[in-house]
Amino acid sequence: MKKNNQNHNVAYFALNTLAASLLMISHSAYAMQSLDDSALRQVNGQDGISINTSFDEVNVKQLYWEDDAGRGSASATNNKLRAVAEDFKIAQSNSSSLTPGTSYKINSGSHADGKVGLDLSIATNPSLITIDKFKICDTEASQTCSDPIGNMAIQTSSVINIDFNTRDGLFSKTGQSTLKLGVNNANIYLGQTDVNNELNQLILKNLNFNFFGKGVMFIDAVEGFKLQTNADGVGKAGLATTPSSTYGYVDFIRAPDAATSSLIAGSYTDLTNAGLNLEFMLNKNVSKTDPYAINQLTKSPQGANGLIRVGASGRMVNGFLQLRGISSEGKNNPVYGTNYGNPDGTNILGQAKSGSNVIGNTGIGFRMGADFTIDNDSMLGSDGKATTLEIGGAGLNTYGFEFGNLTGLQQGTRGSFNSGNVYINLADTKSVYLPANYAFQTSRFGDNSTLTTDADYIQNIHTGTASTNPYSLLIAVRGAEFQALSKRGRFTNSARTNDTFGQTVPNIAERTNNQWGLALPFYGLNANMAMFGTTVDASKVYYYQVGGTQGTAVGTGQTPRLGFSLAMNTYGIDRDVGNNNAKLGNKTTSILVIDGATDYYMGLRNIDMLMKGTGSIGVEKGSMNVSLEDMLIVMAAEVAAGYLPGATYKSCLTSPISACSNGSSAPNNNFANENDVLFGLKLRLGGNMNFSLIPNSEYKADGTGNRLNVVGDFQLTGDKNTIQISDPIDKSTIGLDNITGKVAFDNAIVIAPKGGQNGADGVVSFNADLTFNPQRTTDGVLRIRDINLYPPQTGTGARLGEMAITGGRLSSQFSIMPRN
Repeated sequence: MKKNNQNHNVAYFALNTLAASLLMISHSAYAMQSLDDSALRQVNGQDGISINTSFDEVNVKQLYWEDDAGRGSASATNNKLRAVAEDFKIAQSNSSSLTPGTSYKINSGSHADGKVGLDLSIATNPSLITIDKFKICDTEASQTCSDPIGNMAIQTSSVINIDFNTRDGLFSKTGQSTLKLGVNNANIYLGQTDVNNELNQLILKNLNFNFFGKGVMFIDAVEGFKLQTNADGVGKAGLATTPSSTYGYVDFIRAPDAATSSLIAGSYTDLTNAGLNLEFMLNKNVSKTDPYAINQLTKSPQGANGLIRVGASGRMVNGFLQLRGISSEGKNNPVYGTNYGNPDGTNILGQAKSGSNVIGNTGIGFRMGADFTIDNDSMLGSDGKATTLEIGGAGLNTYGFEFGNLTGLQQGTRGSFNSGNVYINLADTKSVYLPANYAFQTSRFGDNSTLTTDADYIQNIHTGTASTNPYSLLIAVRGAEFQALSKRGRFTNSARTNDTFGQTVPNIAERTNNQWGLALPFYGLNANMAMFGTTVDASKVYYYQVGGTQGTAVGTGQTPRLGFSLAMNTYGIDRDVGNNNAKLGNKTTSILVIDGATDYYMGLRNIDMLMKGTGSIGVEKGSMNVSLEDMLIVMAAEVAAGYLPGATYKSCLTSPISACSNGSSAPNNNFANENDVLFGLKLRLGGNMNFSLIPNSEYKADGTGNRLNVVGDFQLTGDKNTIQISDPIDKSTIGLDNITGKVAFDNAIVIAPKGGQNGADGVVSFNADLTFNPQRTTDGVLRIRDINLYPPQTGTGARLGEMAITGGRLSSQFSIMPRN
């Protein structure tokens, strides 16, 4: 079926079954000859149904999602908010010569056991999907809308494939199905036109979501729609379990780069990217006549610079994905104190105003999780590859780091990920709740208070004073965790162009048998993130440059930006709520370097953290520029070194177990005791922060490698800023309390081969450059008004004096070159 130049101008297009039906019947109709019984007998249905569609262009005036949300604006008369995409258009992709269109193949049949299966295959050609404006509106008579968030686009260069096969109907809790989803080499754009009329873009390049899964799919009255790898009612697949019709899996399969024919391979000799691949890039002063131009050699957005890349590949087991509707009707606010804001049975986010909960009756609830496979895992079968995670520079001619052999904190367990409960809503409110942190609410600050109070967990989405709130898209996360330790890490080389800077880009030496790794686990992550369109005073918006911490205003007048508010906290360690919150030590939030041969670790352990701030984000001048007011960072951690829980002591690895007089291994709850702790560290810093993330991924001509630069300044305000160092045994503490002043920073994380030499081992460097009182003002003087000594547990502190730094610069570089 061929469709040409179809223009669907619909005033309001609601995404529901009725609208989908109307769209289908709006296609052109053709007169067809009737078939008699004799002709019908000639139809052979053994190949099922095959449908091919194509079109030159599709235009839709408006698409929207409507949410029954709690309303906090004084003028609100109903509970309806809409996320609106204006001027939605599908056209031919400029990265492919294929005509847009989709082919569908459907077949069904019965098996010997009497069950009926379904075979569905969908293939969609590359296309360019654009949205001129994305905004959030109410449905009042005047229809008030937020400022547009910006223009958006999705550009694909590879065919999207979906293959779905069942053996027991469409939904079954026990009948295993297979699903193959191939979304590869897609670019997603968010564009902002600044006060200087320059179009700047944040780009998610080479998005891959390429996987093959075996499992069950069903709908449950409580859990909603659910996909899971294991048949319903069975336990988890253990390390000795093998794949079967009961225990399935998901494989994230590496996907070929769209520019394979033009590139030189790096670490991945097949020129592929991670099966789940996210590469963030930035582009400045983009041509408005061709905003989605592609470099035909590299298949990358023309002129874009890389910021950061993360990815995942390999087999995952014991996985699930859950999607359901949510409602907070009749539920009360979370209560701080004994349950520390546990959202179960509450309205989760609090009230938009009295009697109106922030979460309404039509929000979306989401949850997913999985275990990572490790080396020699039985669930790998004969065809699976163990899970690996990646992080590094985005784009070509860059370096990265691969995390392998992902285990749990406890010996003999797999690493795992769980998104926690994720809630997606449209919101009309000024403030929302965040669960409180036990460690902060019970940690001493000064003589008579704690490190945080209940008020610190109220998050302001905006700082305006008007009675009408800017309508926002609000995402809340409750209880997310990533519990994985990498015991085999390696530096990696990206694919690269034939020649850069007139020289060959040097490779970091390939090391596939390393016995060292890094660990970045987190536990109990709670977060609220709100986004909305806004405009701000351009004279107060700054972008920063590498080498100079003084910002420059982007212009004068009002400039469009993304309104942004984030609050998040983590728990350092899991606790037994029924036993006075005693530490258990099965899960942790930590930053560790690990010796994989001996299971020895060192680093920051059991990190409790609270961070929040409200402001705006822009992508002016080719950087991601963030302005946050009322910024608050609170952290408590242990600086520690020792053996991982349950690890066999090195002396016992070469000696008979009987010779180990104090036992042969570290306690299973080793992270719950303090034998390994060198000292405790606590801090609370609040104020206003402006900073830029500057793309700098490609290898440099001077041999410095690729880097992620963070440049900005932090004005400390208030009377509770502190840095405290404590003894791990008796808790005696020295406190640098009541800190004020201004600090500018020019920091970078750099990955490079040693000395810039081809074939050298990789080096990762953490560079910090702090400038105190950068503008040389009275308010900018860094002043520690109270230096206090606090005795163990309780008692009045002794003031030693104060300290002031009127100016100056502090620089440091910490480099790690692992020994293989």
